[in-house]
Amino acid sequence: MSFKTPKDQSIELEVNNFGPIVNANIDLRPLTVFVGPSNTGKSYLAILIYALQKFFSERGVGLDLAYGRYRLRRKLGNQLRTDETIAELLSVAKLLMEDIDAKATSSIVLSPNLSKVLATCFNEYGNVLLGRICRCFGLEDPQFLIRKGTSRFAEVIVRKGFIEGDEHFRHELKLGATTELSTNLPCDVPIKINPSVDFWYGHLVHYFEDASRDINAEKPSRHSIARLLSFVAELLVPPAVGTMHSPIYYLPADRTGIMHAHHVVVSALIESATSAGIRQRATTPVLTGVLADFLDQMVQLDFIRRRRSAVNSEVDLGLMIEEKVLTGSVKVVRSKTVNYPHFAYRPTGWDHDLSLSNASSMVSELAPVVLYLRHVVEAGNVLIIEEPESHLHPAKQVELTRQLANLVNAGIRVIVTTHSEWLLEELANIVRRSSLPKQKLKDLTSKEVVLHPQQVGTWLFTPKSRPKGSVVEEIQLNDSGLYPSDYDAVSIALHNDWAEIESGIEN
Repeated sequence: MSFKTPKDQSIELEVNNFGPIVNANIDLRPLTVFVGPSNTGKSYLAILIYALQKFFSERGVGLDLAYGRYRLRRKLGNQLRTDETIAELLSVAKLLMEDIDAKATSSIVLSPNLSKVLATCFNEYGNVLLGRICRCFGLEDPQFLIRKGTSRFAEVIVRKGFIEGDEHFRHELKLGATTELSTNLPCDVPIKINPSVDFWYGHLVHYFEDASRDINAEKPSRHSIARLLSFVAELLVPPAVGTMHSPIYYLPADRTGIMHAHHVVVSALIESATSAGIRQRATTPVLTGVLADFLDQMVQLDFIRRRRSAVNSEVDLGLMIEEKVLTGSVKVVRSKTVNYPHFAYRPTGWDHDLSLSNASSMVSELAPVVLYLRHVVEAGNVLIIEEPESHLHPAKQVELTRQLANLVNAGIRVIVTTHSEWLLEELANIVRRSSLPKQKLKDLTSKEVVLHPQQVGTWLFTPKSRPKGSVVEEIQLNDSGLYPSDYDAVSIALHNDWAEIESGIEN
């Protein structure tokens, strides 16, 4: 058994002077774990990942075509009417059209000129991306995202690996006195575009035809050329950002409190938080975009399943968590009078439900995880869970870690923030198990889940005094088969205190 993340699917994220983080350079793997002391930026980085992926998966570059064409015409000017640009665009459009008709995967090659022009399409959305980030943090002023104690800008860099050589897609966002997005699109190398995975592909056929016909006119307009550029840029989003083009969901910390107060806060706050960054009425509290999205999705959880394609309708990914951790089931119950949802828990063996507000905090913490897996999350999606171990007994934390690993093997990409030593130790066992001889691997029972080292990235957030902030570094299994963290220092200090007390008592 072996596993290796394809080079063209690897995503690297570099962050400098962002929030409390001095520097972080991570690659997002099927299971990504953030560990470290409180207030070191674990949630900051998780929210940033959520904001980036929400932007790339929902907004796209060429989606707002009217805005995009206007900005492009003003930005590129006469470059949109050069013979070189027109000829290269028509060549790419023709190839894409042929492959659409044949339902084949396209492989386009961008010239240096066309790569530069298309990169401008991406870069014009720097302020839109910044707005998405500010919304998720619930901030109006992006200056609050820059690490305190430095007058420098904050920097966010996304790199997407390429199939061959050292080529890569690169998106760099700088936050300072001004906001700047800089994108690099590889040129003179084949870029694969798969029409079967891109919703927009089939819908853009007639736009290509219209744009090509207008461009072939005696005096093509910059409007038509910009439109075609926008379409091509839209199709380049999936290969340019890889797995960041997939849907992403965020389960924030303190889910117990949120679930207990859900029906009180939803109607009053969701609408006011849909555009954080716009000045709100002083009497209206403002939620972060992360929390607003969570509340909004919880309201319509059971409706989401009805709207989705039933690709995974036979697979209930939340069932094992119910059986192994909750020892009971959770569900959404709709009021017949106002059609508003509330959430119920039925312990195994009972013949009636409990309101979630009367269930244990463990149930309230994990109920959203189960319901998202049942109604929302599918293979290929990304699920971020803050502190999944909250309110769980150590034995339950160990079992939940196994279930998270099962989600990864089911094709869901998982990101967790944690303070749990038990989670790290069980995760180490799950990864170490992949080193067993092949025959012993075959003899493993179904509960003995296996993940390979390349599937797991564990990142330690370490506070520093100079410069003040945290540095993020990967921790790997040591010779003892464990992930070294700051927990050992705490255990040693406790043991030393115990030894000193015992010595004093004996004397």
